[in-house]
Amino acid sequence: MSQRFRALLDLCKRRGFLYQSAEIYGGLRGAYDYGPLGVELKKNILNSWWQRNVYNRDDVVGLDTSIITPHPVLKASGHVDEFTDLLVDCTLTKERFRPDKAPALNFLPDKANEGSCLSGRIPIIAPDKATAKAWLINIEERLAPGVVFTVEGRTIFLHVDQYIQPNGNEAGKIHFKTQSDTLTVDYHGYVEPNSNSPFLTPSRPFNLMFKTFLDPIDPIERVIQTTTQHSTDSKRSVREEVDEALRPSTVYLRPETAQGVFINFEQVTRTMKTKPPFGIAQVGKSFRNEIRLEHGIFRTPEFEQLELEYFVAPWESKHWFSYWRQQRYKWWLDHACHPENFRQRDHTGNELSHYATGCTDVEYLYPWGWGEVEGVAHRGDFDLRQHMNNSHANFEIVEDQPHVSPGIEVDETLIPKDGQARYLPQVIESSCGLNRAMLAYLCDAFHQVADESGSKKAPRNVLKLHPRLAPIKCAVMPLTGKPEFTPLTQKVAKSLRRHGWYTVVEDQKLKIGKRYYRHDEIGTPWCITVDYQSLEDHTVTIRDRDTGAQERLPWRDVEHWVRNKLMEGEGDAL
Repeated sequence: MSQRFRALLDLCKRRGFLYQSAEIYGGLRGAYDYGPLGVELKKNILNSWWQRNVYNRDDVVGLDTSIITPHPVLKASGHVDEFTDLLVDCTLTKERFRPDKAPALNFLPDKANEGSCLSGRIPIIAPDKATAKAWLINIEERLAPGVVFTVEGRTIFLHVDQYIQPNGNEAGKIHFKTQSDTLTVDYHGYVEPNSNSPFLTPSRPFNLMFKTFLDPIDPIERVIQTTTQHSTDSKRSVREEVDEALRPSTVYLRPETAQGVFINFEQVTRTMKTKPPFGIAQVGKSFRNEIRLEHGIFRTPEFEQLELEYFVAPWESKHWFSYWRQQRYKWWLDHACHPENFRQRDHTGNELSHYATGCTDVEYLYPWGWGEVEGVAHRGDFDLRQHMNNSHANFEIVEDQPHVSPGIEVDETLIPKDGQARYLPQVIESSCGLNRAMLAYLCDAFHQVADESGSKKAPRNVLKLHPRLAPIKCAVMPLTGKPEFTPLTQKVAKSLRRHGWYTVVEDQKLKIGKRYYRHDEIGTPWCITVDYQSLEDHTVTIRDRDTGAQERLPWRDVEHWVRNKLMEGEGDAL
């Protein structure tokens, strides 16, 4: 973890953005609570997304569907059978990880090597010397008996006679040098990420959904009844019998919000009188039993999604896919302090889901590298067709004449020629992770500024969040704690709060400069000071967080000034 990222996480905990969940009981891996400032930042990101994609348009409506999802819904969508990642266990460190996210082997070849078969050493890196000692015992006694090794601090170097890299579908080989012979381990192109250990189990599929049971009868009782009555010794048969007994009460915590939109498509079109092109937006929590939880809130089992499913005629789908790629990328850049740290990346053929004809990720350059924050996908008609085939619903659109949106390029070959059009809408999906968005914008906004006095003090933190995203919009500060400043201070704060802008009164007995710096660190864009001149002419001073510049204006004009600042750039998106 980089020092800068560590400093950001410290700020988040110290200032009330993020807390470890259940910390007083030792915490829960991958679970976080959002503090007073964190919940405001999350809400502001959500509101900006909703404003841009719903309120600023006349072709998108909202929806809020159930988190608990019946088995038939996710069976039809393919999640029950296909929503899996490959899982690998490290037999040395006991860590579990996804092989597609794991690094290649760090191999140190001997200088005299020639050709593709190399000799050299493999460094196994332990977190500390005590762990290295325990790992070495495990290697010597069980994983690679008699292997030749050297130890330097917390690193174990295993000596290799021959290292052969994988070739296509053919596994590579690691031939360890031993005291009597050679010991061989298969190498599939990846190692345990933290230690560089090549001692791994074969990969196996792992379903990512959280399963639970909606039944007043304890499901364990059903398991006991089934297993005590089963008529076969086959482990697979017992599992199938148990699954069958529990199926009527089996439900899942939804792995994505999208399926709730698809199964309500018919009702939304009927009640809202909508036809393609139109969209349904939904914000809500989803759950995935992730194999590897990492980087704070970047990958967690519980997360929030901002999703838009946009339904279009087949002959317009290419246009709308291109349109939403551009629109969503622009939203990210509009709120970024460093737009150059965002990029778009198109999926290659082997990355695409089997039903998708295209997908583009928006990625942010996190301290550990590029990471996805949003995906815009052309899902075709797969989802609606699956649910239509597995239920009584009819999602087809019938038009007397094929509708063509004005001013857009269409695929003429897909437009019906006989007048009437009957088709299943295709779906362009925008799926954004709210937790990842929050982390990306925190990383993007986090700056460390050298002390202006020229002293050797540690740099101070400034969180240069976009004003529309900032948790606190304004801090109103009396110059001193004298009671004569209180009435005007409260008037200014009240005038701002009535617009729904989170405004605080900073009346602590600290020097004004220290109060400024405190609000710089939590991202407050404007500090408003009530001083002695304010008592005479009813003007106040507004200080800008990013520049330090100050402006004086009548206190009654402050709310108008703040509104204009918050709307800067947003009008371009209308």
